[in-house]
Amino acid sequence: MANLDILSQQKNSLVQKISDFDGYKNKILDAINNQRFFFFENNEKIIFDSKTALIWANLNFFPYKKNNYTQYSDENEYYEVKKLIQSTNAKGFGNFYGWRVPEESELRKLVDDKTFPFCEGRNWNILDSFSWCVNVYGRFARQDLDNFEIRYSVSVCVIPCNTSLKPQNFSYSTQKILDIFIKNNLIPIFKNHEITKLYKKIFIDGENVENLKNQLAEVEKQIKIEEQTPKLPEKIDLKILLKNYDVDEIKKSPIKYFKSVLSLSDKLLGILDEYEQAQSETIGEYSRIALKLDAKFINSPHLTEKENLLLEERQKFLAEKLELGTDEVKRQIISVKMQAEEMRETLKKINRGENSIVELAEFEKRPRASFEFLAENLAEIIDEAQEKLNFFAANKNFVTEIINLWESWNENYKSFKTNLILELRNICNAENIEAEIYKNWCEDWQKKRFAIEEKFLPLTEFSLRGNLQNSAIETLKILQNYKSEVDKFYMHERKNIYQKFAFQEGGDLQEKFETESELYKIAEKLQRDLQKIIFSSKRTEERIFLLKWAEKLINIPIDEITEFVRDRQLDKISEEVLTQFAELRRKNFATYLADSQAYGKAIQQREKEYNSLIFKMRKDLQKK
Repeated sequence: MANLDILSQQKNSLVQKISDFDGYKNKILDAINNQRFFFFENNEKIIFDSKTALIWANLNFFPYKKNNYTQYSDENEYYEVKKLIQSTNAKGFGNFYGWRVPEESELRKLVDDKTFPFCEGRNWNILDSFSWCVNVYGRFARQDLDNFEIRYSVSVCVIPCNTSLKPQNFSYSTQKILDIFIKNNLIPIFKNHEITKLYKKIFIDGENVENLKNQLAEVEKQIKIEEQTPKLPEKIDLKILLKNYDVDEIKKSPIKYFKSVLSLSDKLLGILDEYEQAQSETIGEYSRIALKLDAKFINSPHLTEKENLLLEERQKFLAEKLELGTDEVKRQIISVKMQAEEMRETLKKINRGENSIVELAEFEKRPRASFEFLAENLAEIIDEAQEKLNFFAANKNFVTEIINLWESWNENYKSFKTNLILELRNICNAENIEAEIYKNWCEDWQKKRFAIEEKFLPLTEFSLRGNLQNSAIETLKILQNYKSEVDKFYMHERKNIYQKFAFQEGGDLQEKFETESELYKIAEKLQRDLQKIIFSSKRTEERIFLLKWAEKLINIPIDEITEFVRDRQLDKISEEVLTQFAELRRKNFATYLADSQAYGKAIQQREKEYNSLIFKMRKDLQKK
């Protein structure tokens, strides 16, 4: 029942989060209903009209008058206005394009209830002016906000509008306005600042409600499976098991001892039979899944001994993990039973002999485990097997996906060692790049790829112990993306860096620094992607594991640079820079485990420091 209890707790937590989200969302929808115009924290140059879904220029940042003093001339069909609109679009004012002079009806709607933030006075004036440019059937004109009269030959002020955020067939609803804000990553400023904070909490910093609902659906599915799966008690109750045995009497008599062991063995074998029958469906399913793992591992001639061993260890580990039958446990219990049978046969042999008194004395003194300890040990063996099977019964989809990933990773690595390496060689030959050069690239590439492959098994082992259940697959897929980015770099970017520096003095050194800088960007992206998973876990053990698990990959570019400098004995690189690189290598991200924002800033700072040190190295190399 322990697993069901955990799932129920997860369900209750998710239900509460979704309920809280709905309550918070209703508060925000009410606030949208009570407010027409919105400024934005992350885009101060625009103002949004929720009634029409139009964007308007924030006149605090837009030159609605020439030099904020003189109105734009009506000469040459408002040439100055046209030029202003062209300039506004060319600059992408407020990160938007498609700015235009409003239609007469649009400007009228803007000021109709006098709540537009720049309206002044008793009339509909905007700021200090009633004369504003509008588009009337394709011609620019002036609209007088005092009486909404249209005139065609008068100087004007300009406030452009934009439909970039307006959905097709727009009709107002608070939910549609909220969707516009969320879809475009805008942070609206509400009249009530507490609502603004609440908005950021749930839509900017918080979990996506759809993700929460998907998690809830998955947990409910697991609960249903758990409830429908017949189970024996999670653990054998040792006190109940020993209740029918007089332990004190068993201690005194070897005869009572072996008889009790025989009885206990039969009872435990019966429990195993009952348990195996109850879990026969799960055992059968995993037996079918494990068929591909049972095949004899055959070394690939394209892989090194070390690489073949890595792939073999993966297969061996998963095969052992998916061995869910009770044959091995039965063998151990039967072995104990046979030893008890041997004691009985030995006693019969003594009784048939001529020296039974002496031999019985020796028989009585023969060493044997206490009956309580023997019972406890056998119960523990059964409990371990049962816990293992219950775990796999509750996580079929997860384990199946792990097996699928194992298979695809193996094939991908074999393809890398044959197809991709060959393709890179062909590309380099076509570009007349010397064989010695691209062989070095291939060695570097293989080294990094092998370091990535080494991460599959530790993460799988950790997850199959019940850790990272909601994110282990996602973590492996992030690692898979990282692997793809490394492959893309060597296939498409590596030769470009070489050609950039090939004919420069000291170009090989500059080339190395450029290469590792690009690879560091890829590693830094891996770390940022993992950040989401690290801080989605509430368990410190899982966070620390992921940090240590990824540490080697993240530090590869730093290690490559320091090793390169050491091997080349580059005296031009100052000891101070090398010391700073060593300090960067030792930077411990574990200190930020409680604060996602601080962790993100630490990653960003480390990247700046790395780039700064690379720049200093390059600068040192240029010194004579």
